[in-house]
Amino acid sequence: MPIITLTSDYGSERLYAGILKGALYSAVPGVDVVDLSHDVRKFNSVDAALLLRASVAHFPKGTVHIIAVQSEATVEKPHRIVRIEGQYFIGADAGVFHLIFGKAPDAVFDLSSMMADFDYPTFPERSIFVPAAAHLSRGGIPELLGRPASLSSPKTILRPVFENRVLTGHVISIDGYGNCITDIDKRRFREVGIDREFVIVMRSSRSDIRKIRTTYSEVPIGDSIAIFNHLGLLEIAINHGAPGTANGGASGLLGIKIDDVIRIEFAE
Repeated sequence: MPIITLTSDYGSERLYAGILKGALYSAVPGVDVVDLSHDVRKFNSVDAALLLRASVAHFPKGTVHIIAVQSEATVEKPHRIVRIEGQYFIGADAGVFHLIFGKAPDAVFDLSSMMADFDYPTFPERSIFVPAAAHLSRGGIPELLGRPASLSSPKTILRPVFENRVLTGHVISIDGYGNCITDIDKRRFREVGIDREFVIVMRSSRSDIRKIRTTYSEVPIGDSIAIFNHLGLLEIAINHGAPGTANGGASGLLGIKIDDVIRIEFAE
C-alpha cells in the first residue's frame, strides 16, 4: 500500500487538507494518506522540518512526504523533489531540507517544468505537489517530473559555529510547552566538548546551565533544564513548564525567543 504524508500550517482550516486528500485518493487507488500535522506554525518551514525529522524514520521506503508550508515557488524557493534513503519529499526549498535529513540527500529534482499545468496559481500543493506525489506513489521515477537539481544553502541558523572554545547556535523553534529547541546537535556537542566542563549561556546569566540531563524529571518541578531531545537537538526547558501554567515555559520565563543566540562555553 503506497503511503503519502501531509504536513501543513493549515490549522483549523481543514478544507485545503481535504482537497489534497480527495485528489490523492482519486489519483492513487488504495493510497494511505497520513496527516502528520496541520498545526505547524504559520509560514514556519523550520517547524515543519523538525516535525518531519522526528517522523521519517518510522515510515517505510517508498513513502512520499508533501510539505505544504510556504509552498509558493520563487526564484529563492523553487519547488523540489528530494530523495533520501528510499523516501521522497516534495515542497518549496526554503533552506531547511537539510534539517530534516541531517545529511546530504541522495538526489534532488526540479519541478519547474510542471508549472505549465498550473491550474491553481495560489494552491501549488494541489497543482504540483499532488500530481508529483501520485506519480511517485505509483512507482514512477522522478526523472520524468524534472531535471536533477541541487538544494539551496542551509539557513544560517542551522549551522552552529565552534570557535575559541565556544559552540554558538541559535533557537530555531519553540514548541507548545515553551521549550526552546536549538540547532546544536548531540554529535557536534560531543565532538567539540571532549568531556570538558561547560556552561550554557542564554539571555540572562541567572539562567546559565552547567549540565545536560537525560530526562526532565532529573530536576525539581519549575527548574530550568537542558536536554538533547528525541531529535538529537539541544533543548532548553522548564520541568513541568508550559505557557499559561504556574511554572510557565522556558521561552517566557527565561526570555528566550526564536533566533536568539545560545552559547556553550567549554573549559580549557
